[in-house]
Amino acid sequence: MDPIALLSGRWSVERRLADLRSGHEGDFTGTASFVPDGGRLRWAETGRMRFSGHAGPAARQLSITAGPDGWTVEFGDGRPFHPLDLATGACTVEHRCGDDVYAGEYRLLGPDALDVHWRVTGPGKRQEIHTQYRRQPPG
Repeated sequence: MDPIALLSGRWSVERRLADLRSGHEGDFTGTASFVPDGGRLRWAETGRMRFSGHAGPAARQLSITAGPDGWTVEFGDGRPFHPLDLATGACTVEHRCGDDVYAGEYRLLGPDALDVHWRVTGPGKRQEIHTQYRRQPPG
């Protein structure tokens, strides 16, 4: 399934964050724009985050690119994050960052709803991150 056709547009974002070691909980509320750009999809999130003493603006940039082995989500600087295959409407992914493991699951809940759930484990981390994306009407 082509993520450009599937995700292009503007989405609301509701993210819950939980640090299971410290007991801190937080959230991110904002918007995500998925914009086609020369065979790739630019993914930009902006909003407000509240977590572990921080309360204020937050943003991130990603992209989804096509390659010989399928689609890949990349960090804003072009480093690979993880493969992305939504052909069945769901996929599991993994990203290793040093000794930390980010185990994720993408699940389409229809043409206008996507849920992403991450479990982060490592020597100093035990986190859960759950994000709900809901397509906003055009205009």
